[in-house]
Amino acid sequence: MIESNHLLEVAETAAEISGKKLLRFFRHPKLSVNRKYDYPGSIVTNADKESERLILSRVKQSHIKSTVISEEVGRVDYGSRKIVWAVDPLDGTLNFAKGIPHFAVSIGVKVDRRTEAGAIYDPILDEMYTATRGEGARLNGKKIKVSNPTTLRNAALIFEWWDPEPSIPDPLGLEKRLYRYTRSLRSPGSIALNLCSIASGRFDGMITVYLKSPIWETTAGCLIIEEAGGRVTNSLGKSWEDLSRSIIAAEPDFQRKLMSFVKAGTK
Repeated sequence: MIESNHLLEVAETAAEISGKKLLRFFRHPKLSVNRKYDYPGSIVTNADKESERLILSRVKQSHIKSTVISEEVGRVDYGSRKIVWAVDPLDGTLNFAKGIPHFAVSIGVKVDRRTEAGAIYDPILDEMYTATRGEGARLNGKKIKVSNPTTLRNAALIFEWWDPEPSIPDPLGLEKRLYRYTRSLRSPGSIALNLCSIASGRFDGMITVYLKSPIWETTAGCLIIEEAGGRVTNSLGKSWEDLSRSIIAAEPDFQRKLMSFVKAGTK
């Protein structure tokens, strides 16, 4: 059995190599942007593809029998489905294409459908967030933990949405309510870094509205939050691992308050 620390080492190295490659494309005249058709306004750049190529190469070189599920190429078979690498080679592509310095590389590792390791690298700030199950979360090697806000009024939250879903049929209505009752509400544009912001205590809570959350965007970051002492569920209060519905994350008691706030708006 391959140890989680070895899986993390591969993920961390791949994220850093690809992230530094992204910097060479950032605000460069040779950056090319093309439209995708998975949802309105979706784009892909040549930087996404180059970052993904480097990550796939690193996983292949590790000789770990596994499967990669990556945003751009989909599924790549390296000999086994027991270990799955969930890869977002450039999370925050719109920010990147617009020259906004807020984007990341995210790599989560699942073993037997359970996330065991994750690495998210912010190349602009040279910040590496990592976690292995049961061993805590770290930022550049130092342990991190979630914040502990007392009330919504004192909280700074992140809110982003893609699709309405049964538990949150009116995301804009929820956003308006959050603006009324919280100290600050932001939409930074990188789900991976949003999750890291909760894990490190830079923000107090996060709600991202999905009908189905993408494995490549959420796997690493959700584990990092849990290992930083936070609680992450979908909008039904169930495990984020099944990728169904929205992501709600915060310190455990405050996360339950967010859950209650969301439910109150649908009655």
